[in-house]
Amino acid sequence: MNPNVPSRQSIGKVAEIWRFPVSSLQGERCDHVEIGLHGIDGDRRFGLFDATRGEVAAPEQEARWRPALFLRSAVDGHGVWVEFPSGERLYLEDPKLRPELEEYFGFDVGIGCYMDDDPLAPSLPTIKNRYSVSPLHLVTSSSLEDLQQMAPDTTVDRLRFRANVLLETEDMAEFPEHSWIGHIISIGGLDLKVTEATKRCGMILAAQPGLPEQPEVLRTIVRKTGRKFGIYCDPLKTGYVETGALAKLMGTEISGSE
Repeated sequence: MNPNVPSRQSIGKVAEIWRFPVSSLQGERCDHVEIGLHGIDGDRRFGLFDATRGEVAAPEQEARWRPALFLRSAVDGHGVWVEFPSGERLYLEDPKLRPELEEYFGFDVGIGCYMDDDPLAPSLPTIKNRYSVSPLHLVTSSSLEDLQQMAPDTTVDRLRFRANVLLETEDMAEFPEHSWIGHIISIGGLDLKVTEATKRCGMILAAQPGLPEQPEVLRTIVRKTGRKFGIYCDPLKTGYVETGALAKLMGTEISGSE
């Protein structure tokens, strides 16, 4: 254990919680969520793919996929829906969705699920997730402020980073979460093991609603942290998290945990 990190040190509170049902699309802000061992229920379960080539979407590599960042996905009692810039919403299993996606992107686009027979949309085809899967993604307000100071001519916004949890922190060292790797973050009744820093790609520089394309955001992260910004976490047990919940940094072991 790092001797400079006291046991059960208060590190802030949960400012925002986000779920992203369809990879590459905007997500939905939640007041509270149930988190299982695989992360927030319904998070990043689906993805776009080129129905002609069979290739999964790669907005960070191919400009033709960048319009995905202007779509939004969310979950309600009827399933997962996609919202277009026009305001039209269609559920994943609606037969109208695929023609609308083709018109929007300009080529044949489908949505598939990363697990067989996903209960949220069991009729969709199964596709391979091209991203490294991590249950939970977290960034801090301190790191966002650090980055903004390092790149004052850019628009640093938490939405660029698509984190599940934004932790409001104060009086922290530069990019504080990078020093938490290997430790436990306790939020309410949930314990999260910090596994690694998040390696950033071209997604964060791309334009999206309210944010212009700004390559300097990624360039600054590459120069200052070797492309790392934010952290990935593994839940050690299931739990309930809500906005405003206090977060504490613990050691590498949990004493008295159930």
